Amino acid sequence: MQYNSIEELEAYFKEEIKRVSDKEIQEIEAEMEEIRKKVISEMEDSAKSNAAIISEQEMKEMTSEHAIALSRLQDENNRKLMNKRRELTTSLFDEVTEKLRQFSRTPEYVTSMTGKLKALTGKYKSHAIICVGPQDEKLLPQFLEVYQGDIEGFVDKAIELGGFRLRFEDEGIVIDETFDATLKDEKEKFYSNSNLIIS
Repeated sequence: MQYNSIEELEAYFKEEIKRVSDKEIQEIEAEMEEIRKKVISEMEDSAKSNAAIISEQEMKEMTSEHAIALSRLQDENNRKLMNKRRELTTSLFDEVTEKLRQFSRTPEYVTSMTGKLKALTGKYKSHAIICVGPQDEKLLPQFLEVYQGDIEGFVDKAIELGGFRLRFEDEGIVIDETFDATLKDEKEKFYSNSNLIIS
């Protein structure tokens, strides 16, 4: 192509430079757009990953806090439950104790105790010692008379609820018919079999 003047040549170069630079600008812009998309995608992926890590960490913390709160609540509930059971058990045995005290003041009590002593007469050959509580001291002569054998009697302050303890020292035998011992045994059986232990 022939140019008639320097102006035409200059215009041609300007046009060519503009065309080449526009093309390069478009390529650079396209490359920048690719880079922008890639950076945004990487940032989004990183943000999602960080959000998942944070979310997982928060979930672990919430689960741990929940487990601690639940454990505290269970401990508190167990304490309340044990206190209530202790209260009910104490009330139950207080009531039983009072009924035993009342029974020990009745004629049926005297009949029951003398019947047990009669049944033991002659079973053992050695000297017998009978112990009763202070509340039964007045019944001691009657008990000694009912037991037909070699016997002596004592008052034992440890016997609080009634009944008697019969000892045959030569034979090493003790027969405990006290309400105190019976109540103690029943308490032990009750605690062993009443499911008072919380698992």
